[in-house]
Amino acid sequence: MSEPMSEPADDRRPSLVCVSGRRIVQVLAQMDVRTVLLGDPTPLDLTCAVDVPLDLDLDNWPAAETALRRLHDAHPVEAVLSVYDAHLPLASFLAARLDVAGLALAAALNCHDKLRMRLALQADDIPGPAYALVADPSEAQAIARRLGHPVLIKKIIAAAGRGTRLCRDPKEVAEAVVALRDESNPNLLIEEYIDGPEYAVQTLTAGGVTEVVSVLAQHTAPGPRPLEVGYDFPSGLGERGEHEMGRFVAATLRALGFDNGIAHTQIRLGRSGPAVINVSARPPGGQLCAVTEAVCGVDMVRAAAEVALGRPVTRRAPVARYARYRCVTFDASGTVGYDPRALTDAEDAAPSPVVSMDVEPGERVLALEHPDGGVYGRVVVYADTENPLAPAYRRIIDTLRPHIDQATS
Repeated sequence: MSEPMSEPADDRRPSLVCVSGRRIVQVLAQMDVRTVLLGDPTPLDLTCAVDVPLDLDLDNWPAAETALRRLHDAHPVEAVLSVYDAHLPLASFLAARLDVAGLALAAALNCHDKLRMRLALQADDIPGPAYALVADPSEAQAIARRLGHPVLIKKIIAAAGRGTRLCRDPKEVAEAVVALRDESNPNLLIEEYIDGPEYAVQTLTAGGVTEVVSVLAQHTAPGPRPLEVGYDFPSGLGERGEHEMGRFVAATLRALGFDNGIAHTQIRLGRSGPAVINVSARPPGGQLCAVTEAVCGVDMVRAAAEVALGRPVTRRAPVARYARYRCVTFDASGTVGYDPRALTDAEDAAPSPVVSMDVEPGERVLALEHPDGGVYGRVVVYADTENPLAPAYRRIIDTLRPHIDQATS
């Protein structure tokens, strides 16, 4: 464990502790905040960007508490937060132990552990998918027959990304259990698949009162990994529909113990009404923070810090009324090709379209139907009316030309 760097004794800026993070550090640099960063280890560039970098074993909670308490006794901190799923429980634990502001530990644990989430929501009669705990393929197959295919198999911890499989038959159920179970914790969740439109809801909660920032229609891939492959704003629900969605999400967060924090909640409208798919106590990933800021005027990362510090949330005028966000995926595995010039060519629009790729031409990618397939890029276009969105998106795709090189695939 490294010793913290010395700092001026008369620094009177409010102190905020971040458990890991890069974007949050960049935001705090603009907020006149004394930043303490806990890293494992802290990257060199971030070490130079914060006031107090501290390298710790983030899996050793007692040691982290001891180190942070030493700092707190010398220069009190106001709040502890994290914007990463893996570190949310630690951040809330440290806030509780130091008796400073932070997301309630129960809420952090309920979002981190998917079984706890389901139990907490069930206890408060918040609708969600039918579920069960399973540990072996035959047990999972029997429950899947009762629930009806398709079903979802999820890790209890780290269920996002490669931790979830959509299974359409008994063979896929057995394969998913074998692929996902961990020797240290063989238990998995099996959940009913709720068919219906899905929505991503961004919220701020302060003093137990939740405000909806944005509601986006979400598109999910039908492959073995239920990947989020696109979003639309507005959501298409209309004012009344979004109001009802907001009430449902606020009730969900209350059931999970939210008091002060931000959340990214995924809801499906099934035949029986809304159902909670997942709640993450952090800003949304990918380009969703940028989209929410463009269409709603709130930077969710900055808002996380402001809520933690008890400050009013910074609000700017939206710069677009409509957004179309699509992820780049592939129908086949192979060597990817695209025109890199499309990444820098900007249209004469404000805000400018976003075009990004996570792979270089010539790298190997996997098909969307592959269990390890994924998202390899993102395209976001904005407009003040709906009609220009599709043509603008098509122009970018026609320029980018993402494809699989069949000669080398």
